[in-house]
Amino acid sequence: MVKVLVTGSYFPLVSSFVHEPVALFTTQKMPHEPTMTTTAAPEKRLRILVLWGAAHFEYYFTKVFLENNRYDFEVVSGDRSKRKSPDAASLGRLWNLRRRLMRGEFDLVISGPIQNSPWPRNKRLATRLAQAFRYFTYKRRMLDTFWTYWLLAGKLRKQVPLAVVDFLDTSFVLPRDYPLLKASTLYFKLNLYFWPRRSLMPLENFFGSRRVTPYATKLRPLTNGVHRHSIPEKVRPMRERDIDICFTGTIIPNRGEGDIDPFPDLTYNPIRRELYERTLKLESRYKIFCINGIVSKEEYRELLQRSKLMVCSESFGCETFRHYDASAAGAIPLVNWPYAQNYMPLQLDVHAIYFSLIGDDFERVVARALSDPAKLEEISQNARAFTIRYKEHQHVGDYMIQETLREHARLKMSAGASIVPTTILSSTANPERGAKNEVSALCD
Repeated sequence: MVKVLVTGSYFPLVSSFVHEPVALFTTQKMPHEPTMTTTAAPEKRLRILVLWGAAHFEYYFTKVFLENNRYDFEVVSGDRSKRKSPDAASLGRLWNLRRRLMRGEFDLVISGPIQNSPWPRNKRLATRLAQAFRYFTYKRRMLDTFWTYWLLAGKLRKQVPLAVVDFLDTSFVLPRDYPLLKASTLYFKLNLYFWPRRSLMPLENFFGSRRVTPYATKLRPLTNGVHRHSIPEKVRPMRERDIDICFTGTIIPNRGEGDIDPFPDLTYNPIRRELYERTLKLESRYKIFCINGIVSKEEYRELLQRSKLMVCSESFGCETFRHYDASAAGAIPLVNWPYAQNYMPLQLDVHAIYFSLIGDDFERVVARALSDPAKLEEISQNARAFTIRYKEHQHVGDYMIQETLREHARLKMSAGASIVPTTILSSTANPERGAKNEVSALCD
């Protein structure tokens, strides 16, 4: 159990969470008072066990969590299809990890969604048996997040908090991840519906609403974020940008040679294709850069610095990495209205410009935006500052860790358990402050 004194203030709402230190007491040195030198106690580092599959390991997990040197991570990640993983877990290691969890050696468990399942519910019995045989014998090292539910079974579920990070673009929690939802303290979902229960509809249809609906309170929004290396140190002001509207990206997904698409009319992104065609039609009125394809990294960075508006259409999810590549570089994301929520969204006419796909709203919004250079400069500066503060990958990781520990503390307090000794923070002087600090004492 972590016992850490935190100087950040606590607010129940995620959107109001303040990360700057807050002075709890103010002292004034009296004349001729001798100078007192105090040595702060060393901060105890969080020990975190992470179970993560092959997908998004390098790009998302490594940058959001593993590169954050404030925490000590131990990783379980199974073999890839073509190479072995140094973090794969044998059965012996799994038993040892469970014993260590029971001894309290980990303060938190983080799990990605289940990618390899030995018992797929949507397959026939023969396929299930064959897959179970493979994954429990010669392919057993490919299992990772599948073991999360078992590792925290029994009393451990209430003792060790679990944060599930569902980075899949779909807005739904998939049936194979239902065990993770049950075991989790909080379940972070990318493209979470504004009414979170809607994200559980497949589970309600599969397992029944009476069993599933209560877990809707565990759902929290997630975001793609941006890596700190993708945030340029300096950006050009709007007056030095010569491209009014920029559109890049593929309309039809790339396929390998000889890879035949059985559904050629359904694989392209109709929203992106429509915006591509509508952007081209504005060429006579504005200076645009519009390409159906992917440019090099160097050209992409240059385009972000030269562009005023960057078209950021939805893909399989309503939030893409392009949103924050643009805002970090001072370009303004031009976004169609989202159908789902994500953590700390870009605000209308403050950090981004939104438009509707209905009628000619896209053209009217573009005309209105480009007619006010001063407003564009204001939005550009706001968006960049907002992205650096809230969308940098390590901040996103801190948000998930802190929120999970805070929720775990709240649940233990509601169950009548004492989680913070009085030697850390005394609540006798101010009971209200003490109650808040007891919750904050699990986060750093």
